[in-house]
Amino acid sequence: MKTVMIVALILSVLFVLPVTLVSCAGNTAVTDTESAKETEPETETETETEPVQTEKKMVLINDSAPEFYIVQTESGFCTGKVNRFVDAISARYGCRVPDAAKYAVTFSKDESINGWKIEANEDGIRISAKTSGYIGCAVDEFLRRFTYGGDMTLAVPEDLSVSYDYDKDKIDNSSLLSYIPSDKVKLLDTTGDGKIMSPEWIESLVIVELRIVTASIGGQLKDSYDLLDFYAETGVNCLWLTPIYEYGPGGNGYGNVGAHKIGENLTGTSDQDEGWEEMRKFVEYAHNKGIYILFDVITWGVMKGTELTKEHPDWFSGEAWGNAAFNWKNEELKEWFISTCVENIEKTGADGFRCDCEPNYTGYAVYGEIRQRLADKGKYIIIISEDGSKRNKTYDFEQDGVLWYSKRDRGGVYANPTIWFVDGGLDIIDAVKNGTGLGSAELQSNSKRAGKAKYYTNCITNHDYQKRIVLGNRLNIGYAAITAPFIPLWYMGDEFNCGWTPAVQYDITVNYADVDKPENRLFYEDVKRMIAVRRTYPEIFEYWADDHRNANICEVKLKESKGLTAYARYAKNKAVLILPNNDERKSPYITAEVPIEDCGIYGRDIYYRVTDLWSGEVLYEADAEHIKELTVYVPYQNFGMILIEGIEYEKPES
Repeated sequence: MKTVMIVALILSVLFVLPVTLVSCAGNTAVTDTESAKETEPETETETETEPVQTEKKMVLINDSAPEFYIVQTESGFCTGKVNRFVDAISARYGCRVPDAAKYAVTFSKDESINGWKIEANEDGIRISAKTSGYIGCAVDEFLRRFTYGGDMTLAVPEDLSVSYDYDKDKIDNSSLLSYIPSDKVKLLDTTGDGKIMSPEWIESLVIVELRIVTASIGGQLKDSYDLLDFYAETGVNCLWLTPIYEYGPGGNGYGNVGAHKIGENLTGTSDQDEGWEEMRKFVEYAHNKGIYILFDVITWGVMKGTELTKEHPDWFSGEAWGNAAFNWKNEELKEWFISTCVENIEKTGADGFRCDCEPNYTGYAVYGEIRQRLADKGKYIIIISEDGSKRNKTYDFEQDGVLWYSKRDRGGVYANPTIWFVDGGLDIIDAVKNGTGLGSAELQSNSKRAGKAKYYTNCITNHDYQKRIVLGNRLNIGYAAITAPFIPLWYMGDEFNCGWTPAVQYDITVNYADVDKPENRLFYEDVKRMIAVRRTYPEIFEYWADDHRNANICEVKLKESKGLTAYARYAKNKAVLILPNNDERKSPYITAEVPIEDCGIYGRDIYYRVTDLWSGEVLYEADAEHIKELTVYVPYQNFGMILIEGIEYEKPES
């Protein structure tokens, strides 16, 4: 059998993240094999073959016996990160790092690079960075690249040189986005019976709720184009704008004068034609960046004493939220509202609506008619209900696709937020395969009907939350949403762990300068990396079964649980293993059984390529016998992303 080789620099990878790699190769995960070899190609004119070049390696741990010690050049600079490195080595190899040895692993501060470097020299390994946070990144990179598998020897190339410079290597996902205009869009059967035909871009959505007037780099539309650039770089392709309408006396947006008037606080002009033109230009710029725009629409009524209440008193009956409530039995009101919403889409080019409090006020007919009229004009939109719904002929999905009503209602979640799949006690495999916690409260009460629609969001946060909950935890936004079989949705700022105060988040300014704080920047880059993985493998992460219970997800069995269920997403001879670590008390190494049969990539003559998607590094190739079990390093409150590909392999002649 051909020798298993480490091929990080030899084989091309579908997804390579921006880490500058000069020379790097890890340990083989299959034991009892020879070292990887490289040979020069033969030519017809050569009469002699070039000698085989064997990669020279520095052995830092030999059969569990360490041959290195630790040096810190600046006392206290990165002690916590050094301890993390030492603890991981101890857990992985069962050894204690000595005070003196053949080689040194040196940790040092380097102001010359806005990032980190890992370099080998004759004395050992030097890990250097500008900040302690970047030292932590370098430690994670080293451990991911070189300490996987079951081999008790740690060896690295003698010419190892790996670096990351934020100024040169930061991730920009904007090239992964594209806008599909309505005259070119394909329509998809959302309900399986043709009752709702959704534009195809629904399957690629990553949604952020955005309140422009409380964004530090926004305020008014003309000041907010940088926000569109920011979210394009992030990889977000849909922005749900909180209400854009004139507030009126005592209003805050969710209380306003009606859907016919755009707010001067947003447009900077009292002229309505000019104001709607400002919004059209904003939407057009968003489309050029590959971003879809949704308007938030209010149907409970308007603020007291406004123009509509005076001119059309018969349109109102009683109160809602302390103000004038619409009378939806009035046909003239229905026609006005439907026509106004259609007109708002036509004159701005926006892509749909999020419908506040629906379907509790208008039911399904009003927005269903809006949808149909626009479709008749060749404009295809999506419509999101705030509350759970039966979808019918109207709503593509609800705002809170994952909300376990038997444990906590929406108000309870807003007051005391939870990430259901991380700290809310809801198992992600159970949720998908049995519909537990998915969809409306009514449907959840029927085990045969719950979770059987096509699309569900996982709304991590929104404007009603009274506190932030992502808090720099990669599991909360990644494992639970970005890599899961749900449409990710969160409130602006969570992608970089913005500062916040305990209050309804709608009223709190989000300071986008926070993204430049060292720890926030590291988190933001990781979120962009997660989204890049989602968008690089659309056949896996943008696949939607007509019945969500048939989603392309299966459980990954772990040798030792780290507090959460590991899972694999798969399609077309590929699988991505999502391996969460939510237990700080245990080893940061996860050993998983690779479910190649469940993922549909099993075969006697198939070889497998294993790639760490955090770094883009190909770890090794192996046959089915040697791919059954996988051990990788996963930091606490993070998750492994391991790509397993079935590849063609030409067996050597016997």
